[in-house]
Amino acid sequence: MEGKKKPILLAALVAAAAAGFLVYELGGSKRPAQDVFVVLRGENVLEIASNLKAEGYVKSKGIFLFETAVSGNFKKLKAGTYDLKNQNDFGIIKKLSRGQTVPVAFTVIPGWSVNDIAKNLEARKIIPKKDFMDAVLREIPIAVREEFGFLDDAPAAAGFEGYLFPDTYYIAAHPLPEDIIRQMLENFSKKLTPEVQTKIEKQDKKIFDIMVMASLLEKEVRTKEDKKIVSGILWKRVDKGWPLQVDSTLLYFLTSDRPSTENKNIDSPYNTYRYNGLPKGPICNPGIESIEAAADPVASDYFFYLSARDGRTVFSKTYAEHLVNVAKYLNN
Repeated sequence: MEGKKKPILLAALVAAAAAGFLVYELGGSKRPAQDVFVVLRGENVLEIASNLKAEGYVKSKGIFLFETAVSGNFKKLKAGTYDLKNQNDFGIIKKLSRGQTVPVAFTVIPGWSVNDIAKNLEARKIIPKKDFMDAVLREIPIAVREEFGFLDDAPAAAGFEGYLFPDTYYIAAHPLPEDIIRQMLENFSKKLTPEVQTKIEKQDKKIFDIMVMASLLEKEVRTKEDKKIVSGILWKRVDKGWPLQVDSTLLYFLTSDRPSTENKNIDSPYNTYRYNGLPKGPICNPGIESIEAAADPVASDYFFYLSARDGRTVFSKTYAEHLVNVAKYLNN
């Protein structure tokens, strides 16, 4: 009898130790301050468990894998963004296996280009940069043009640069690039009020041209008042057939932070030093102040402006005066 009791006792001790370890792992696990956890498409349960462990949501990768297996959820964990606040291991498994995701808040800053948006979407693990760029730079589908009338006058090969309105968006789980683009276009449609459209019509301008101008103003000028004056200057230059000579258009296709004399000779439809008129398309996604300034310019005697190092916009009536201002505010 004594010999038979030893295996039973050993098994009981192992079970007790395992139970104690399990209680320690589940009860003693300290949850992270960050409560939002992202499961990317294509990640398997091993990768998910590793990420949960690395981010402090579970204390033991092995036990979490064991729990998903015994609960029958080993292959059922779904991609998405989850709020894991105050969840133990079993609560996490329940949420991930049922796909109980939460919308992700994502903010587009005025002046961001589609490339900036794509980089930040990828950094937030919402969608790969390449997928978003492929969708946003392609030719606008006819059905989308018909649905969003403000795209009617955009060139045939134009993408969505300029129309992805800066704002905070709440993105649902498993988004397609088209889902995100649609949200932004719908928001743009609301911002393009009848009042703004009336101002555009009075100028006899295309909406596309207004968005190109607004994108320049967004990058060039800080205040709404100065944007309206610069808008008047640049539209005047367009009307007179002068080159706009806007540095920010060079930076759209350059990797350097500041344009050089050599850069100004590069053959590009965005080079406003080499080619007269507006550039090929918007260079960023402007906010409402810039759009309104492009649609409602202020007439003035100025023909030149520069952005001082402190952010102020300095205006000049003549080229000679402009050169003096360049020496005073930039060449120090």
